[in-house]
Amino acid sequence: MKSSTEDSAPELILEVADEHTVEILDDLQWIKKVTKDLNECPEKTEGPWPCTIFKVPEDIRQGDTKVYDPLVVTIGPYHYCQSKDRTVLAMQDHKWQCVRRLLSRHTKSRRKATDLLGKCLMILKELDAHVRSSYSDNLHHLTPHDLALIMLLDGCFIIHILLKFNEGGSDLRKMIMLDENDDGDDDEEEDIAAGHRDMVVLDIMGEKQMDLRVVGVWRVGTMMLYDMVKLENQIPFIIIQTLFNELKTPRDEDMNLVKIAYRLLSYIHPSPSQRGITIVPHDLPQSDQVHHLLHLFHSTIVPSSDCLEINSTEQEMDYQWIPSVTELKLAGVKFVERKASVSNFLDISFKNGTIEIPPLVLYDSSNTLFRNLIAFEQCYKHTKNYLTAYAFFMDYMIRTPKDVELLELKGILINELGTAEAAASFVNQLCYQIHDPGNSYLQGSIQGVKSYYKSKWHKLRARFMRDYFDNPLAAVSLVAALILLLLTVEQSFFAAYSYFCPPN
Repeated sequence: MKSSTEDSAPELILEVADEHTVEILDDLQWIKKVTKDLNECPEKTEGPWPCTIFKVPEDIRQGDTKVYDPLVVTIGPYHYCQSKDRTVLAMQDHKWQCVRRLLSRHTKSRRKATDLLGKCLMILKELDAHVRSSYSDNLHHLTPHDLALIMLLDGCFIIHILLKFNEGGSDLRKMIMLDENDDGDDDEEEDIAAGHRDMVVLDIMGEKQMDLRVVGVWRVGTMMLYDMVKLENQIPFIIIQTLFNELKTPRDEDMNLVKIAYRLLSYIHPSPSQRGITIVPHDLPQSDQVHHLLHLFHSTIVPSSDCLEINSTEQEMDYQWIPSVTELKLAGVKFVERKASVSNFLDISFKNGTIEIPPLVLYDSSNTLFRNLIAFEQCYKHTKNYLTAYAFFMDYMIRTPKDVELLELKGILINELGTAEAAASFVNQLCYQIHDPGNSYLQGSIQGVKSYYKSKWHKLRARFMRDYFDNPLAAVSLVAALILLLLTVEQSFFAAYSYFCPPN
């Protein structure tokens, strides 16, 4: 007779086997799911164009979340159809008018315009892999047709802006308006006779004239310029050039889009000497060397060769502490506005106790401009960190509103922010969550300033000059005391002389 223990043993073994089998099946299902997710994960498209258009990292965006998003016009796929703002929507409709305008400039035949439109779309579609490789984010939510349409609308919009700016004699008020006689006389008879009436697609673009109460105002024009240099609001410049090559007319043959864009963007340049210039430098990059409009603007803000030579040094960089403007003034350092041979506001130099700084304009949109330029330097490893180095330098130099006031008195800062407190706050917050790359182009000046400040002789001389020559009454008292001292010495000398050498 079998015991009860022997009867229950097979059941226990079966339960153990079942648990083990269930665990194996769970593991297999898990591995299968992970494998499926891996296979479905889209690869980042590789192409011959470098990745230069980035989403701003969240830590950098925390400094000011609003300055990286477009306010009046979206350009590129990152912010496409995401805004419900009335002005943004009106500008999106305006892009269709720009396409229509460029097609009508090229040909007066609707059939030919339709064919040209289709050709442009197919060219952009063929560049799909190239365009996607220019963006840091995966754009798999957009089909090749979607992305090609975005490139067409935004590319034609920018071309229209540049052409209107160039034709309008650099008048910013005219650059977003369309001509009243947009279409001219269409050759409809040719279209109908050729049987292409059903191919005329230009009518979907709406009325010829936009509501200028929305887009034809000075405020929108200037805000649009700042939208055009935001890091997330870019399209590859080669797309703009490609579309222009297809849509240009015979009178556009000698037109250089890079030069026109440079003159347009100069209206928001931080350096007063560079704003709205008409003379274009000869060393501008070629169109195939420009990644996008922000890259073009950034490439024109570089220190001069003289500045780089003056600041060259083999000493290692030490940012641990740099005296402020007030502290340096107490040590006898002089601040001078640099005017002669200044290419832009980056040309800072220090020599013989005098630091020369070109003037810089601070206005409401300076925060937007500087943060996007610095964000581009932080994201794109193949660019120089000139703006970042400048921002760190000014952050150390300006710590209180008094520092701002001292630079204002010297003509170095042109403060249009209203108060010295606002200017100091802007400078101090500019480097929030920004990585200091080191190897600053101002390394030589920084080392020179710190060495000068540490000299006790310079501090004593500065204190003496401040105590006795800054105040006119103190200076008069000092001179009077010196004269009295000289007279006393003279009197004592002659008295001693007459005592030891009495007259015969």
